[in-house]
Amino acid sequence: MRRQGIASLMLGICMSFDIAGAAAEPMPAPTADYRARARAPQGVQLDVFHHQGKVRVEVASGNLPNGMVSLIDLQNSSMIVLMNVPGMDRIAVEMDMPPGFAFSDANRQGTRAGSGEALGEACEIWRFEPKALNQPVESCITADGIVLRTTTSMGGKPAVLFEVTELTRAPQDPAQFALPKGMKARKVPSSMRSLLPDLIR
Repeated sequence: MRRQGIASLMLGICMSFDIAGAAAEPMPAPTADYRARARAPQGVQLDVFHHQGKVRVEVASGNLPNGMVSLIDLQNSSMIVLMNVPGMDRIAVEMDMPPGFAFSDANRQGTRAGSGEALGEACEIWRFEPKALNQPVESCITADGIVLRTTTSMGGKPAVLFEVTELTRAPQDPAQFALPKGMKARKVPSSMRSLLPDLIR
């Protein structure tokens, strides 16, 4: 379902959830500029860009609308979604991150669960329990805060929620993390979110 795809996307990129337990501590945040190609459940392919606490996520393929772009501010826990709406010009919708999804908690609490490797890089495994899934999730995070893989268990079987397949660390153009010139985002009241497509509620 589309909502699961968005949830997996959010889970994988940053991990910003509450977690219970005395051993919880702040999880690493990305510090490097980078561009990544990643995959999520149901055939979703994503292009992810990061620059100084801002993230751009482009849907490349899958069961989410092609051309959908999310601009995420990690410090403010806010998101702007650009999308094509049939019969209308391209629109931009501004909203707070939904409770229980990634970026909703700026503190990013988790527990260390060992070391691992993904995409040929060493990483540290962090375990947390997001409200969106209500079960433990583990993420493989590099020393510079890049999430390479996020996994959980569904129906007693291992499931990959997010996995980077290509990664390039390089300076990113700050302009791509802002709205196109002349475009304004529409603030959506919570009372009207039921009228929006399911993928951005």
